[in-house]
Amino acid sequence: MRRCVGVELGGHSIGAVVTSVDTPGSPADRMSVSPVLVIASGRGTLVGAQAEQFAASGVGAVFRDFCDRVGDPVPVIGSDGSARLGADLVAMTVGGLLRRTAGSDVAQLVIAHPSGWGPYQMSVLHSALTCTEAEGVPTSMVSAPVATVTAAIAAGAMSCSETVIVADVGEHGTDVSLVTGAQKRVGQLEATSRTDDLGSAGLDHALAKHVLDQVRGHLTDSDRADPAYRATVRDVVTACRRARQDLVQHTSAVVDVCLGTQRIPVRIIRAEFDAVAREAIDAGISAIARVIRQARENGIELNAILLTGEVSRTPLLTERISAQWSGRVIIPPCPEWAAATGAAYIAARRAPSRPITPVSPARPKLSSSPQPESVQSRAIPSCDKPSIRHARPTGERKWTLRWGAVQVTAALVSRTVPRHG
Repeated sequence: MRRCVGVELGGHSIGAVVTSVDTPGSPADRMSVSPVLVIASGRGTLVGAQAEQFAASGVGAVFRDFCDRVGDPVPVIGSDGSARLGADLVAMTVGGLLRRTAGSDVAQLVIAHPSGWGPYQMSVLHSALTCTEAEGVPTSMVSAPVATVTAAIAAGAMSCSETVIVADVGEHGTDVSLVTGAQKRVGQLEATSRTDDLGSAGLDHALAKHVLDQVRGHLTDSDRADPAYRATVRDVVTACRRARQDLVQHTSAVVDVCLGTQRIPVRIIRAEFDAVAREAIDAGISAIARVIRQARENGIELNAILLTGEVSRTPLLTERISAQWSGRVIIPPCPEWAAATGAAYIAARRAPSRPITPVSPARPKLSSSPQPESVQSRAIPSCDKPSIRHARPTGERKWTLRWGAVQVTAALVSRTVPRHG
């Protein structure tokens, strides 16, 4: 089965959605990995859970936190002291995702990149992909907000002609983008903004601080100075992430705090979480308001606000947006996979409906000389700009013709001049 792959390059993770060419709307395979890559002797490149296991055992060269380093001339230093560019590490991670999710039968690959990328970052990443499992796979790139709008249109949540604001709440910040509508196709990215005040990690740590304050009476100064207390804090943060997700559908959740042999359950109601998260959510809404104000100053009429990311399910976020703006608030069915899903839809549209069977070339005549194959440019343009062919400079063509003429003349002279011996 020929497959199409959509990949989202998030700030702190890389996710892939795989679908079929023939049935692009069918249930898709999904996989997300953290920015951890291991290059081990005899095992090649490892991503995902395998990379985490090898990194914990200290085997191989371990590279971390490289998702936002594409185009950075400063290399990322591995655990063994080796250096690799961020674009190479991202490309190897994408190749590892292709190997684990789609195998070798990939008809089309579309990568949803951050909205702030320019032609340089796209060109650098595409060059790096040619040295991975993505070599030979038709590849194109699209901005993540445009891919998100594509997923919303495919889900029937909006139409192509609508102009929307895409607010993607990630792990360590919120990206706000304005995507204008167009007839019979997805519009263009017009403006972007970002705030680091609203992110899932910040909400988890704020809720963990609230929980630890509830058990402060069970802690002594020596307990806080104990190195084991740091592990307790990490466990509480992880438990608070699960509790925050539970509060989306339930009015209360319980976080268990383990202090040595003592286990203390802390009950949290949704109102407590809203009080903790209100300041961060207001900061994210302020970023949305700036983009709305900028659109109105330019005479652009907005139709909806599209929320993505796992935090977009938080009831307080939609309530605060609806209280300040009368337009529709759209949340895709799987908001944390919206950009990758949209990229997979785009890949399915661009892939050919059926594989093209190559025709066996005719046997050349003896008098004809073999012609070299033409080499296609490896550069893949973005989806919003036409492809540009770079012709060979005129001076280089002239020099090639002159050198060919010299060779032909020398061959004729060597045949006509008699030999003396």
